Amino acid sequence: MRIYTDIQLAYLAGIIDGEGSIYIGNFSCNPKTGTPYYQTNIEVSNTDGGLIDWLMENIGGRRTLYTAKQLPKNSRREVHRWMISGDDLTNLCNLLLPYLVIKKRQCEIMIKMRKTYNKKIANVGSKGTISLEEEVLRLRKIYFDEMRSLHCRNYANKP
Repeated sequence: MRIYTDIQLAYLAGIIDGEGSIYIGNFSCNPKTGTPYYQTNIEVSNTDGGLIDWLMENIGGRRTLYTAKQLPKNSRREVHRWMISGDDLTNLCNLLLPYLVIKKRQCEIMIKMRKTYNKKIANVGSKGTISLEEEVLRLRKIYFDEMRSLHCRNYANKP
């Protein structure tokens, strides 16, 4: 596990508050069980590769470039993306919480969501398929919906 300075954490919190996203996505379901698959990430996108270099050197995570299909039609520059997930995300959220201002509630929800990944929660079915306990699925749906309501830009779309 990495150790971060207070200055690194405060700077990262400022970047996330201004340029970042703390999100829970629901992109697909397990085709055998129908169980929703939730993805948890912190992401920062920026046209300045130097910022992404700093994040990689000081925080870790992974780096990608937006594809041509992901870029707006009028984009004149590459867009760099930094993201962190998994156990690194869990650790980072706990460390960032005191420094965040705008995204504090999203971070609190993410911490709760990530706790649902730490338990032995899988049941193996008769055909070898793995399903999650109903309570875990219920909690994940609640956290997903709350996070989505915080990200919503149009009040008519709030759950």
